Amino acid sequence: MGGIDYEKVLNDLMSEEDRLREIERKLIGIETGPQINYEKMKELERRQLILKYIELKNQERDMLELIKELKIRGYTKTEITKAIKRLRKIRRQIRIIRQELKLINEEPQMQQKA
Repeated sequence: MGGIDYEKVLNDLMSEEDRLREIERKLIGIETGPQINYEKMKELERRQLILKYIELKNQERDMLELIKELKIRGYTKTEITKAIKRLRKIRRQIRIIRQELKLINEEPQMQQKA
């Protein structure tokens, strides 16, 4: 017939109360969601940077060999300059990765001091 569904009303009130409790916990500072393991994330980031660093060092070595070979074979200065520009780009990327690794490695020390 056309009556009030008391059970549905009680369920809605219960779910609203749960939502309010959740908001209250967040305001207080209690994290209720899934926890993120920041240490594992930092370790994965560190490993990725190390792999990229190794790859760039191999590219740098290959580029140095190419430049030597170009000089030995008597290629023009413009062709050698192109290879030198690529070498500079690789070395710039190596410096950036080195700085990022340094920052990642210093973070745990800063946290221990605090």
